[in-house]
Amino acid sequence: MLLTVDFSNMQTEVIKIDPNNLNFEAIEKAARYIREGKIVALPTETVYGLAADYNNLEALQRLYEVKMRPKNKPFTVAVAAKDYLEHLAVEVPVVAYKFADKFWPGPLTLVLKSANHTIPNEPRGKTIGLRIPRHTVTLHILEAVMADVALPSANPSDEPPACSAREVLKYFDGKIDMVVDSGPAELGIESTVVDLTEIPFKIVREGALTREIIETTAKTKRVLFICTGNSCRSVMAEGLLRKALGERQD
Repeated sequence: MLLTVDFSNMQTEVIKIDPNNLNFEAIEKAARYIREGKIVALPTETVYGLAADYNNLEALQRLYEVKMRPKNKPFTVAVAAKDYLEHLAVEVPVVAYKFADKFWPGPLTLVLKSANHTIPNEPRGKTIGLRIPRHTVTLHILEAVMADVALPSANPSDEPPACSAREVLKYFDGKIDMVVDSGPAELGIESTVVDLTEIPFKIVREGALTREIIETTAKTKRVLFICTGNSCRSVMAEGLLRKALGERQD
Protein backbone atom coordinates (compact mmCIF):
# COMPACT_ATOMS: atom_id res chain seq x y z
CA MET A 1 0.00 0.00 0.00
CA LEU A 2 1.34 3.46 -0.92
CA LEU A 3 2.14 5.73 2.00
CA THR A 4 -0.08 8.82 2.19
CA VAL A 5 1.67 11.96 3.42
CA ASP A 6 -0.02 15.09 4.78
CA PHE A 7 1.92 18.01 3.29
CA SER A 8 -0.26 20.74 4.81
CA ASN A 9 2.06 21.57 7.71
CA MET A 10 5.40 20.68 6.11
CA GLN A 11 8.06 23.33 5.53
CA THR A 12 11.06 22.76 3.29
CA GLU A 13 14.34 23.84 4.87
CA VAL A 14 17.01 25.32 2.59
CA ILE A 15 20.70 25.21 3.49
CA LYS A 16 23.49 26.65 1.35
CA ILE A 17 26.77 24.75 1.05
CA ASP A 18 29.58 26.24 -1.02
CA PRO A 19 31.49 23.48 -2.89
CA ASN A 20 34.66 25.55 -2.53
CA ASN A 21 34.23 26.21 1.18
CA LEU A 22 32.59 23.15 2.68
CA ASN A 23 30.44 23.46 5.78
CA PHE A 24 30.77 20.04 7.39
CA GLU A 25 28.18 20.79 10.04
CA ALA A 26 25.62 21.42 7.29
CA ILE A 27 26.78 18.30 5.43
CA GLU A 28 26.22 16.18 8.54
CA LYS A 29 22.78 17.74 9.04
CA ALA A 30 21.71 16.81 5.48
CA ALA A 31 23.07 13.29 5.98
CA ARG A 32 21.21 12.95 9.27
CA TYR A 33 17.95 13.98 7.61
CA ILE A 34 18.40 11.19 5.05
CA ARG A 35 19.24 8.65 7.76
CA GLU A 36 16.03 9.68 9.56
CA GLY A 37 13.94 8.79 6.50
CA LYS A 38 13.49 12.34 5.23
CA ILE A 39 13.76 13.52 1.63
CA VAL A 40 16.59 15.92 0.79
CA ALA A 41 17.24 17.56 -2.58
CA LEU A 42 20.94 17.37 -3.47
CA PRO A 43 22.99 19.00 -6.22
CA THR A 44 24.89 16.97 -8.80
CA GLU A 45 26.90 17.96 -11.85
CA THR A 46 23.98 16.97 -14.08
CA VAL A 47 20.73 18.07 -12.35
CA TYR A 48 19.40 18.21 -8.79
CA GLY A 49 18.18 14.93 -7.29
CA LEU A 50 15.87 13.84 -4.47
CA ALA A 51 17.72 11.75 -1.89
CA ALA A 52 16.14 9.13 0.36
CA ASP A 53 17.48 6.14 2.29
CA TYR A 54 17.29 3.26 -0.21
CA ASN A 55 16.88 0.71 2.60
CA ASN A 56 14.04 2.62 4.28
CA LEU A 57 10.97 1.29 2.48
CA GLU A 58 8.69 3.95 3.97
CA ALA A 59 11.02 6.68 2.71
CA LEU A 60 11.03 5.07 -0.75
CA GLN A 61 7.24 4.90 -0.82
CA ARG A 62 7.07 8.56 0.10
CA LEU A 63 9.57 9.37 -2.67
CA TYR A 64 7.31 7.61 -5.18
CA GLU A 65 4.38 9.71 -4.00
CA VAL A 66 6.28 13.00 -4.07
CA LYS A 67 7.55 12.37 -7.60
CA MET A 68 4.20 10.89 -8.74
CA ARG A 69 6.26 8.07 -10.22
CA PRO A 70 4.93 4.63 -11.22
CA LYS A 71 5.96 1.91 -8.76
CA ASN A 72 7.36 -0.25 -11.56
CA LYS A 73 10.17 2.27 -12.25
CA PRO A 74 12.99 1.77 -9.71
CA PHE A 75 15.10 4.70 -8.56
CA THR A 76 18.72 5.41 -9.41
CA VAL A 77 21.01 4.88 -6.43
CA ALA A 78 23.92 7.26 -5.85
CA VAL A 79 27.02 5.76 -4.27
CA ALA A 80 30.27 7.24 -3.04
CA ALA A 81 32.67 4.49 -4.21
CA LYS A 82 33.02 1.87 -6.95
CA ASP A 83 33.00 -0.90 -4.34
CA TYR A 84 29.21 -0.57 -4.21
CA LEU A 85 28.95 -2.24 -7.62
CA GLU A 86 29.30 -5.68 -6.05
CA HIS A 87 27.38 -4.71 -2.91
CA LEU A 88 24.20 -3.66 -4.73
CA ALA A 89 24.40 -5.63 -7.98
CA VAL A 90 24.95 -9.22 -9.07
CA GLU A 91 26.40 -10.75 -12.25
CA VAL A 92 28.33 -7.52 -12.89
CA PRO A 93 29.87 -7.71 -16.40
CA VAL A 94 33.46 -6.69 -17.12
CA VAL A 95 32.32 -3.72 -19.19
CA ALA A 96 30.67 -2.23 -16.06
CA TYR A 97 34.09 -1.90 -14.41
CA LYS A 98 35.48 -0.41 -17.62
CA PHE A 99 32.73 2.24 -17.65
CA ALA A 100 33.10 2.91 -13.91
CA ASP A 101 36.86 3.41 -14.21
CA LYS A 102 36.39 5.80 -17.14
CA PHE A 103 33.35 7.85 -16.10
CA TRP A 104 32.88 7.66 -12.31
CA PRO A 105 32.50 10.07 -10.65
CA GLY A 106 30.50 11.49 -13.53
CA PRO A 107 27.29 11.61 -15.56
CA LEU A 108 26.85 7.90 -16.26
CA THR A 109 24.19 5.62 -14.74
CA LEU A 110 24.76 1.88 -15.06
CA VAL A 111 21.70 -0.38 -14.93
CA LEU A 112 22.56 -3.79 -13.46
CA LYS A 113 20.81 -6.79 -11.94
CA SER A 114 19.86 -5.91 -8.38
CA ALA A 115 21.23 -7.88 -5.44
CA ASN A 116 17.97 -7.12 -3.56
CA HIS A 117 15.40 -8.33 -6.08
CA THR A 118 14.55 -11.46 -4.06
CA ILE A 119 13.35 -9.48 -1.04
CA PRO A 120 9.52 -9.75 -0.84
CA ASN A 121 7.19 -6.74 -0.60
CA GLU A 122 9.81 -4.15 -1.45
CA PRO A 123 9.62 -1.41 -4.12
CA ARG A 124 13.15 -1.63 -5.47
CA GLY A 125 12.74 -3.88 -8.49
CA LYS A 126 14.87 -6.51 -10.25
CA THR A 127 17.34 -4.00 -11.67
CA ILE A 128 19.22 -1.12 -10.13
CA GLY A 129 20.72 2.03 -11.64
CA LEU A 130 23.99 3.12 -10.04
CA ARG A 131 26.18 6.17 -10.40
CA ILE A 132 28.72 8.28 -8.53
CA PRO A 133 27.91 11.99 -8.94
CA ARG A 134 30.79 14.34 -9.68
CA HIS A 135 29.86 16.90 -7.04
CA THR A 136 31.97 17.58 -3.95
CA VAL A 137 29.07 18.47 -1.65
CA THR A 138 26.92 15.49 -2.53
CA LEU A 139 29.83 13.04 -2.37
CA HIS A 140 30.56 14.19 1.19
CA ILE A 141 26.88 13.84 2.10
CA LEU A 142 26.73 10.33 0.62
CA GLU A 143 29.79 9.32 2.63
CA ALA A 144 28.30 10.79 5.81
CA VAL A 145 24.95 9.00 5.35
CA MET A 146 26.71 5.61 5.53
CA ALA A 147 23.77 3.98 3.71
CA ASP A 148 22.62 3.40 0.15
CA VAL A 149 20.85 6.51 -1.16
CA ALA A 150 18.14 6.61 -3.82
CA LEU A 151 18.74 9.75 -5.90
CA PRO A 152 16.32 10.19 -8.83
CA SER A 153 16.14 13.55 -10.58
CA ALA A 154 14.28 16.32 -8.75
CA ASN A 155 11.10 16.63 -10.77
CA PRO A 156 7.60 15.20 -10.86
CA SER A 157 7.24 12.49 -13.51
CA ASP A 158 7.02 13.91 -17.05
CA GLU A 159 8.37 17.32 -15.99
CA PRO A 160 11.86 18.72 -16.79
CA PRO A 161 14.46 18.03 -14.08
CA ALA A 162 15.35 20.86 -11.71
CA CYS A 163 18.80 22.36 -12.31
CA SER A 164 18.87 24.70 -9.31
CA ALA A 165 17.54 24.93 -5.76
CA ARG A 166 14.99 27.50 -6.93
CA GLU A 167 13.60 25.07 -9.50
CA VAL A 168 13.47 22.30 -6.88
CA LEU A 169 11.34 24.53 -4.65
CA LYS A 170 8.99 25.33 -7.54
CA TYR A 171 8.18 21.63 -7.71
CA PHE A 172 8.47 20.51 -4.10
CA ASP A 173 8.30 23.39 -1.65
CA GLY A 174 6.39 22.06 1.36
CA LYS A 175 6.62 18.48 0.05
CA ILE A 176 10.22 17.57 0.87
CA ASP A 177 12.22 18.19 4.03
CA MET A 178 15.35 19.97 2.83
CA VAL A 179 17.09 21.45 -0.21
CA VAL A 180 20.88 21.68 -0.27
CA ASP A 181 21.64 24.74 -2.40
CA SER A 182 25.09 24.64 -4.00
CA GLY A 183 24.28 26.79 -6.99
CA PRO A 184 23.11 25.74 -10.47
CA ALA A 185 24.01 22.32 -11.85
CA GLU A 186 27.17 22.41 -13.97
CA LEU A 187 25.83 20.46 -16.96
CA GLY A 188 22.08 20.98 -16.76
CA ILE A 189 21.39 17.70 -18.54
CA GLU A 190 20.65 14.27 -17.08
CA SER A 191 23.16 11.43 -16.97
CA THR A 192 23.50 8.93 -19.77
CA VAL A 193 21.89 5.61 -18.83
CA VAL A 194 23.38 2.31 -20.03
CA ASP A 195 21.58 -0.99 -19.44
CA LEU A 196 24.10 -3.77 -18.81
CA THR A 197 21.59 -6.47 -17.85
CA GLU A 198 21.67 -7.89 -21.39
CA ILE A 199 24.29 -8.59 -24.05
CA PRO A 200 24.91 -6.43 -26.00
CA PHE A 201 24.37 -3.49 -23.65
CA LYS A 202 21.76 -0.88 -24.51
CA ILE A 203 21.94 2.90 -24.21
CA VAL A 204 18.57 3.68 -22.62
CA ARG A 205 19.05 7.45 -22.48
CA GLU A 206 21.71 9.52 -24.20
CA GLY A 207 22.41 12.38 -21.81
CA ALA A 208 25.62 14.17 -20.85
CA LEU A 209 27.76 11.42 -22.44
CA THR A 210 27.28 10.72 -26.14
CA ARG A 211 26.59 7.32 -27.68
CA GLU A 212 29.92 7.58 -29.52
CA ILE A 213 32.03 7.96 -26.37
CA ILE A 214 30.17 5.11 -24.63
CA GLU A 215 30.63 2.72 -27.56
CA THR A 216 34.28 3.73 -28.02
CA THR A 217 35.02 3.10 -24.35
CA ALA A 218 33.35 -0.31 -24.51
CA LYS A 219 35.65 -1.33 -27.37
CA THR A 220 38.90 -0.36 -25.64
CA LYS A 221 41.16 -3.13 -24.39
CA ARG A 222 43.34 -3.15 -21.30
CA VAL A 223 46.57 -5.16 -21.15
CA LEU A 224 48.36 -5.93 -17.88
CA PHE A 225 52.02 -6.97 -18.00
CA ILE A 226 53.30 -9.03 -15.08
CA CYS A 227 56.91 -10.09 -14.75
CA THR A 228 57.87 -12.55 -12.01
CA GLY A 229 61.55 -11.84 -12.46
CA ASN A 230 63.13 -8.57 -13.52
CA SER A 231 60.44 -5.89 -13.16
CA CYS A 232 61.95 -3.75 -15.90
CA ARG A 233 60.91 -6.37 -18.46
CA SER A 234 57.23 -5.55 -17.99
CA VAL A 235 58.00 -1.88 -18.61
CA MET A 236 59.96 -2.86 -21.72
CA ALA A 237 57.07 -5.02 -22.94
CA GLU A 238 54.64 -2.15 -22.45
CA GLY A 239 56.90 0.12 -24.48
CA LEU A 240 57.22 -2.40 -27.32
CA LEU A 241 53.43 -2.87 -27.44
CA ARG A 242 52.82 0.89 -27.54
CA LYS A 243 55.33 1.21 -30.38
CA ALA A 244 53.70 -1.62 -32.34
CA LEU A 245 50.24 -0.12 -31.87
CA GLY A 246 51.51 3.28 -32.97
CA GLU A 247 53.00 1.77 -36.14
CA ARG A 248 49.67 0.04 -36.91
CA GLN A 249 47.79 3.34 -36.58
CA ASP A 250 50.25 5.04 -38.94
